[in-house]
Amino acid sequence: MARHTTARRWALALPATVVAAVAGGFALAPATALPQAGSAAEHASAAVAPAAPAGPAAPAAPAAPSAAQQTAAAVADGSTVQGSGTPAKVAVRTLALGSADRPAPGASVASIQPAGVPLAFTAAAAAAAVDATDEPRVLRRIVSGSFSAVGVTWERDPSLGKVSVAVRTRSSASAAWSTWTTAGNGENDDRNGTNAVPLDVREGPGLIWTGEAVTAEVVVTTVSGRQPVDVKVDLIDPGTVASDAAAAAVPSGDEVAQSGEVAQSDPLTPAGAPATTAVPAPTAYGNGVVKIYSRAAWGADPAYMKWTPAYAPKVNAIVVHHTATANGYTAEQVPAIIRSIYYYMAVTEKYGDVGYNVLIDRFGRVWEGRYGGLTRAVVGAHAGGFNTGTSGIGIIGDHTKVAVSAAAKEAVARYSAFKLGTAKVSPVGTTALTGGPSTKFKTKVTVTLPTIYPHQSTSSTACPGTYGLAILDWVRTRAKALVSSYKLGAVVANPVVAKPTTSTKPVAKPTKPVAKPTKPVAKPTTPKPTPTTTAKPVAAVTAPVTPALPVGATAVPAAGLTIFGAGSGHGRGLSQYGAKGAALQGLTAAQIVGFYYPGSTLTAKGNPSLRVRLSAIDNGFFALVPTTGTTVSGVVATDAKGTKVALPAKAAWRVARSGANYLIGEKVGSVWKTTYTLAAPVTFSGPKTLKLNYSTPKTDCRGGSSVTFTGSLTASVADNTAHYTANMPIDTYLQGVVASEMPSSWPAAALQAQTLAARTYATAKISSSRYYDVIDTQANQCWDGALSETAATNAAIAATAGQVLTVGGKVISAEFSSDSGGYTASGNVSYLPAKADPYTLAAASSATNWSVVLTPAQLAAADGSAGLTAVTAIQVTDRTGAGKWGGRAESIKLYGTVAGGKSTTVTVTGTQFRVNLNLKSTYIGFTK
Repeated sequence: MARHTTARRWALALPATVVAAVAGGFALAPATALPQAGSAAEHASAAVAPAAPAGPAAPAAPAAPSAAQQTAAAVADGSTVQGSGTPAKVAVRTLALGSADRPAPGASVASIQPAGVPLAFTAAAAAAAVDATDEPRVLRRIVSGSFSAVGVTWERDPSLGKVSVAVRTRSSASAAWSTWTTAGNGENDDRNGTNAVPLDVREGPGLIWTGEAVTAEVVVTTVSGRQPVDVKVDLIDPGTVASDAAAAAVPSGDEVAQSGEVAQSDPLTPAGAPATTAVPAPTAYGNGVVKIYSRAAWGADPAYMKWTPAYAPKVNAIVVHHTATANGYTAEQVPAIIRSIYYYMAVTEKYGDVGYNVLIDRFGRVWEGRYGGLTRAVVGAHAGGFNTGTSGIGIIGDHTKVAVSAAAKEAVARYSAFKLGTAKVSPVGTTALTGGPSTKFKTKVTVTLPTIYPHQSTSSTACPGTYGLAILDWVRTRAKALVSSYKLGAVVANPVVAKPTTSTKPVAKPTKPVAKPTKPVAKPTTPKPTPTTTAKPVAAVTAPVTPALPVGATAVPAAGLTIFGAGSGHGRGLSQYGAKGAALQGLTAAQIVGFYYPGSTLTAKGNPSLRVRLSAIDNGFFALVPTTGTTVSGVVATDAKGTKVALPAKAAWRVARSGANYLIGEKVGSVWKTTYTLAAPVTFSGPKTLKLNYSTPKTDCRGGSSVTFTGSLTASVADNTAHYTANMPIDTYLQGVVASEMPSSWPAAALQAQTLAARTYATAKISSSRYYDVIDTQANQCWDGALSETAATNAAIAATAGQVLTVGGKVISAEFSSDSGGYTASGNVSYLPAKADPYTLAAASSATNWSVVLTPAQLAAADGSAGLTAVTAIQVTDRTGAGKWGGRAESIKLYGTVAGGKSTTVTVTGTQFRVNLNLKSTYIGFTK
């Protein structure tokens, strides 16, 4: 079964004092005064700048200009670093926190972990990397001050494990703590292709916008043995300028629900919105298709910009990102948020400037980002390895769980129409880009992508989030219509007219490092129902293939094949993330299990006894050690003959098998001396709680060298092997299961649904035909004894006491897994059907949709022991038939070579493919 792991955490409660904040003057037009073409407000405004020329300003292959020439060109283009007035001064205090091994002065290290702190990545990812021998450490420090954003960085280390940063704040000394916010994962490769790569580059997750606060607590979670060093925290006060207040004249909520087409003439704000005087209007570009606020409008300080603009011959694609910052910001806060992002990217992360070419807020306003000129193909720092010839949009907010507003969606389409239309590139086409390396591609590659594509297509990231991905089909179609209606030039690629087909033709590599429009993006269908607007698949990242490719097979490029996957685990029954998503939508526990186990009935079955096999010490031994104090007391050992021995209070007792007996000994000096010999099976009981030290550490679930539990212990012998079971009522057992399988911070209904599934599964396993009922590992359910118990999960157990799921009066096998990927798998029984799972999609887990790039040599490991040295093509020959790609893979044919270069084919099961390649699930495909 799937599980959720509590990994190592450092808690950093940080001083929040900032240096200073300088208010300076620049007025900003409110969003209500930002019309698009066709609105009455637009034609009434005398402050609108002339439209930009229809064609690109830069020649096809310009000579490299000097820095002065570049700056002059940028200013002439309407881009300014500071504009008139005084730019805002960002006040920052940087705290050196060191590391857990070498904490900075003033910081303390402990082993107490804060409860309820979320991770920025999935529990499965944490479990894959965690070293069970590592001890958690907490670095903590609390000081007061004032700030609005927090950034955490450390020395760049390519071999560092997964690191998560979470922050909570207090808005005043007497205020309660806010909820925890996780920082979006940084890519650390986005400088590739720019001229801003200093030797002392640092890395870290994305900036966390906190709003005005006086105290911060930061938790840095590391799930591998390698620790970050030189951890620093930037407490950022973005300052204020006069224009900030002018931006407040916008409703704080989204007025327009996510919908389909927006009419061409619709303004982003009401046509009758009042205009504001004495404020600079945004500049119109692309014959008026989009209006963009300048850098001066948000108060850019030129002192932070440390890069010389670089240019590509043209823009060939739009890359869509989200900034992974907070969603609930006000219109007035937007300039300050951009200033914080600017400082963090330019100074802390040493990009030298904002990485995005533009930023778009949830009110539909477009803001100039990277300096260099909005009509030119400015090289950004937003898509590592693919910055040249692309233009990056940063949607301000975190769209992993929150939909993109209709206004922001429209603005993305308008900016895309402007950049692609003036470059004569089709918004619904594809393009061949040559780039890399990046976090997805380790070497230089040529890939075919949509001309409007998500960041995740070229970097190992979930950006722009599930809901950012969901808007892209609509954006492409809308941008195409805008290009036509605003007469932005003839485009090369044709519109979409057919469903996608698998092409066996190689993609021609361009002679210059620029993109070449090829075929349009097709529109594959998406499984329904879905909880809200979901992403439609886009063209997969592919590379040239050979003409001899077997029919139906997918070629494996030398740089690696991108495998797209959905979900984590087998997918049968309850999806744990689905339970969370359903609970967040208001479903009760009964409704949740009713959805995942249709036709089942909740039935009272009491609280029977259960025997839990302690897998770590099969054929091993253990020591009884104190749960409190310094001695083990009150233990009674009863053997097969009915002999009872009250063990005297000792520092420890060791129990080990000898033939058909068990030897119970105490330690005399450094030697264990046998005190009692008892016939197996021997049961140890008496104290309410027993604690065992294992002879061999447990490596599954949370792992560890000991277990503490309430109940009795039986030592038996079967097949000349020592076996041990912990015995207890089933609801006591569940106290060690539910919190091991699901984070206790999740909604109560989700925890109760998990409890019902776990109790049902365990009850169905009770059998008199063997010495145990369940195993303490993922082979059945994770059980880690008292280590896992929490108040929230114990409350869920009490709320559902004695209840199990039955069909026809029989307790069902209530299987469950981490994430269904949006479609459950069949268990070949009526209560485990394959069906669409909208609740997992609603939970927006990063395991719901994932990808991995594997080289021909890496794919060869899928055959187990057949001797493949490289895989040149791959074909799924049998699927379950339910879900995208035709369902989960059941049989896969590998085309490749063995030693000596001889060609061969090998067929493996989907499960073998998954296990041998360490994939999350068999729900995989080779197109997105």
